[in-house]
Amino acid sequence: MTMQLPRGVWSGLSLLSLLLILLGGCETLEQQSATETYEDFRNQTEKAPFNVTFNYDDAVVVDDSYVATQYYEGTVKVGRAEVAFQAGMKEQAGEMAMEMEEYIAHIERHFGRTLETPVRAYLLRRDYMPGSVTGGFAPTNSAFQFPLFAIEGNEDFETIRSSNPFYPYMFIHELTKLSLVDPARPPLILADQKTGPMMKTHYFTRWFREGLANYAELLVYEKMRERVVEGENYTALSSFESNHVFQQPLSALAKVGPALFSWEDFGENAQNRDYYNAAMGLFILLEHRYGEDAIRKVMDQLETQYYVDGQVILNTINATLGTNIEQEVQGFDLMTAGAQASPLSPATAKNFGLAVQKGLYVNALTETGAAQSAGVQRGDVIIGINRRTVTNNLDYEMAMLEAQDHGNLYFTVDRLGERHTLGVKVNVPTVAPMGGIGGGGSGVISGDVLGFTGGE
Repeated sequence: MTMQLPRGVWSGLSLLSLLLILLGGCETLEQQSATETYEDFRNQTEKAPFNVTFNYDDAVVVDDSYVATQYYEGTVKVGRAEVAFQAGMKEQAGEMAMEMEEYIAHIERHFGRTLETPVRAYLLRRDYMPGSVTGGFAPTNSAFQFPLFAIEGNEDFETIRSSNPFYPYMFIHELTKLSLVDPARPPLILADQKTGPMMKTHYFTRWFREGLANYAELLVYEKMRERVVEGENYTALSSFESNHVFQQPLSALAKVGPALFSWEDFGENAQNRDYYNAAMGLFILLEHRYGEDAIRKVMDQLETQYYVDGQVILNTINATLGTNIEQEVQGFDLMTAGAQASPLSPATAKNFGLAVQKGLYVNALTETGAAQSAGVQRGDVIIGINRRTVTNNLDYEMAMLEAQDHGNLYFTVDRLGERHTLGVKVNVPTVAPMGGIGGGGSGVISGDVLGFTGGE
């Protein structure tokens, strides 16, 4: 299934990109500029060129001196999470600290590894959300620091959470990476070193560091998703979706292949988005293939060693899980449904005049694809595949990955306000490695042997 995604899903994403400066070392990519976006559009549609300039200067500098000069009414601490708050926001700070500690504990249980670095957030009141944030905090071993903004007049906890698009994913991403490079805590995952213009030492561990940190974000996203009421707090989810889900990590893994394991901290692919997403796709694939405790088992083995490079990590994964991960990634491909579809949000659904607010809007179909064979039509909204509710591209890719295990595809679609379940049998190999399945399908299925009843 080829996804066509709208650029610039929401304006808060620019804040996420610029906040990377705050944390000195976060390697998430900058977004494409407005001018570049226009140039792509002009080239694709052969529009007449004209000059385009943008100048919006509303930058807030947040650094050590800035937070030190603010007035704080107090501080709330829950476990390792601490939130300094300004006047009248003690309750919101307490809820934020409790949620941060909950997410930290959730990651620790899943990975079997303690995230020891404390977290300190500064809950700062403003009249409006800043257009960008610059600055940075001095490196410290005592706490991982970042700002949170509350807008005067809209200071409830849910609004604070949804108005800060970098929360909670950024701090979870960075805490996870910090846990891997702590010299006092084995294993120390060796990062590439650059000691001069021509002096570089490569350990090729970036795929593991970024992949684990991105996967930690996914675990928090799923946790947050469980508690989000339909139509509420969409921004808090969409910040993750815009950064990862819309980029299709499993498709990226199929595209990058084994080159992922030689991903460098420096070089032409250092900021390549495909590699970031492929790294997360690898961890999704590992747990799909070997169970949700696969990463914990690998981490347990790595913790028996002090210094670890990329080859040691590969050897440990292979020995622990009984596989050859490089060969499996080499053979990985993601089955497609033969449809071009765009993820909906409440805003885009309203723009299209659709009753359903979440799902994949079908723009076009491949004539021999599985979706058309099943009876999916242009203009349908795919809201479920097999047992999985589909609201974005990651849901779709996970559903297609699962379908490769058994060869049955059931699409639940919304068509002009009516729900339909459409089935098709796809061809899968007798012995299926991690992927390696092509698109297409044949043999329409009647009945619902999987017991799937569609989206919510």
